[in-house]
Amino acid sequence: MASFRNSCEILGDSGEDLCGVLPPTCVNPLVSSATTAVAALLKAANGSLEQHLASTSVQDTMDLSYFSNEVLEMWSRREGRALASPQLGPVVSAGDLGQHLAEGSRGLALLLISHLTDHMGWSSWGFTQAVTMFDMYCWRMREVPGEEVLPGICVAICNLIHKVDMPNEPVDGSLLRISTAWLSKCLELSGRAPVRSVLKEMCSFEQCVLEAVQWQINTPSIESWMLAFCGRMDAASEGVFRSSLKWIMHQGALLTRGILQSMPVFELRPHHFARGLFCQGLAAAQLFPLRALCPEEQISIDGWEQLYLQTGWGEELPKCVLSEPCREGACKLLEMVLNSRLSELRQDALLFATAARDASDLV
Repeated sequence: MASFRNSCEILGDSGEDLCGVLPPTCVNPLVSSATTAVAALLKAANGSLEQHLASTSVQDTMDLSYFSNEVLEMWSRREGRALASPQLGPVVSAGDLGQHLAEGSRGLALLLISHLTDHMGWSSWGFTQAVTMFDMYCWRMREVPGEEVLPGICVAICNLIHKVDMPNEPVDGSLLRISTAWLSKCLELSGRAPVRSVLKEMCSFEQCVLEAVQWQINTPSIESWMLAFCGRMDAASEGVFRSSLKWIMHQGALLTRGILQSMPVFELRPHHFARGLFCQGLAAAQLFPLRALCPEEQISIDGWEQLYLQTGWGEELPKCVLSEPCREGACKLLEMVLNSRLSELRQDALLFATAARDASDLV
C-alpha cells in the first residue's frame, strides 16, 4: 500500500510538488489551465470523449496503473470485514459509540496524535492515517482508552504505521515519555490532574492495538482510496489533469483532517468518504459539473449548491469547463475511474458534503 509520504509522487515524477505551496483554503489556482487540459484530452481522443471511453485502452491503462478494478474490489471487501468484525466489547451502534467518543477522550487523542505526527514530520495524510487506526481500535474495543493509557496507545499506532511505511528507519524510543509529558501539561493547563502513564514496554501497547484490530493494519484508509482514484484518473486522462489532481489530494487532506475532528471513520466508511471527497474535488477543480453530483431525490439543486459552499472547497460555485456534449462522457469516465455507479457517487458526495458542513459548524 502506498505511503502517505509519496501521495503526490504517485501522480508523476516531474518533481513539481504543488502541494507544499498552496494555502489551506483556496479556490483551485490551477483552474485557469483546466480548459487547456480538457482541450488536450479531447484532442488526444480525436474530439470525442465518448469515443475515447469506448476504446478498451482506457480500462487497460487503468488496470495497468497502480490500482486495477480487482484491487479496488479487494480493498472494499477488506474494509467491510474490518468494520463488521467480531466485537470485543459491548454491542453499541456506530452513532452511540461516536457520541461516547466525543464525550470521552477522543479529543485528547486527536491532539496527541497531531502532536506526534508533527514531531515525526508527517504530512496531513499521516495524521489521517493514524486517526483512522485509532478509531478502528475504538470500534473493535467498543470504548475509548482511558487517559492513563492514551499516550501508549497513540504512540503505538504511530510506531506501527512508521514500521510499515519506513521499515528500515528506527522509531524514536523517547516518544512515549515525550507524549506523556505533553499530555500531562495539556491537562494541567485545563485544570485537570496530570496523566500517569501505564508502565509498560512499548511492544505491549503495540500488541494491544494489533490484537484489537486483528492485525489488519493495512485496512484501506481515506488516503489509500484517494491515491487509487487520483492514480486511475491520471492514467485515464493521459496525465493532462495531473496538476489539478495534486491540488485535490492536498486540499482533500486538509478537509479530511477537519472532518475527522468531529466524526470517527466508522460513521462514514473510508471508501465512501473518499468517493464523495474525490467527486467534490473534481467539481471544485472545474473538471466535473457540480450539479451532476446532486442526488435530486434527496436535496434540491439550490440546496445542493448552498451545501457545497459550506464544505470548505471554495467560496464560489465552480463553473465546469466541459462543454455540454462532453458532460455525459465525463460521467461515464467518473464511473469507470471509481468503479461505481453515478447514483452511488451522488449519495457519497452528499454524505461527504454533510459531514464537511457539520465539521465547519463546530469550528
